[in-house]
Amino acid sequence: MIKLVIFDLDGTIADTIPDIANAIRKTIKRYGDYGDLREQTRRAIGNGARKMLERIYQWNGIPMDEFDDDLRFYTELYARENCIDTVLYPGTMEMFEELRKKGIKLAVATMKPKGATNGVLNSLDVAKYMEIILSADDMEKAKPDPWSVNYICEKLGISPKETIMVGDSMTDVGSGINAGAVSVARLGGYYDQSIMEKCEADYFIHDITEIMDIVREKEDK
Repeated sequence: MIKLVIFDLDGTIADTIPDIANAIRKTIKRYGDYGDLREQTRRAIGNGARKMLERIYQWNGIPMDEFDDDLRFYTELYARENCIDTVLYPGTMEMFEELRKKGIKLAVATMKPKGATNGVLNSLDVAKYMEIILSADDMEKAKPDPWSVNYICEKLGISPKETIMVGDSMTDVGSGINAGAVSVARLGGYYDQSIMEKCEADYFIHDITEIMDIVREKEDK
């Protein structure tokens, strides 16, 4: 039976693109007007804020001379302005409630910076459901390393085999597989879909609420 579900954040339980793109736009505006950055942001997300911003700079030919200062500016700005247009995907809150009623523990493991992670989860009123919240600042080893899954399982006294790791990227799926957890690929998120559809996840879902179907399937076995 499943006793724990670990969620990625961006593109998995919440659509965070509008606020991330806006923070990036404000960060790079001194280099020029790059228009609507939402689609670029969607493709750039993954492996943390530094890698995301590096991709944006590379794609737009922005000089890297003051990159570290710009990254600091972005991180501080997004920590303040992280949940203006960000929304939970439909049914997410109800799913959390149902999982909690079943006695299943919940956690978040995301490569998002700590300030923005806490800001989003608190603003969306879902931090209260989480036993543990791991941001990029908390991780000793980044996904797809199994460290985050193993750490949460150890802290909660739950085996990875009784755990679901769900996310919209290969790093999420990889961390679940590498830890021996049930790995779930959330399709329709931010990662390249042609790659996600061919990954080695145990389950593929299009709607985050389909997690409940997996939980029920495991209960029936």
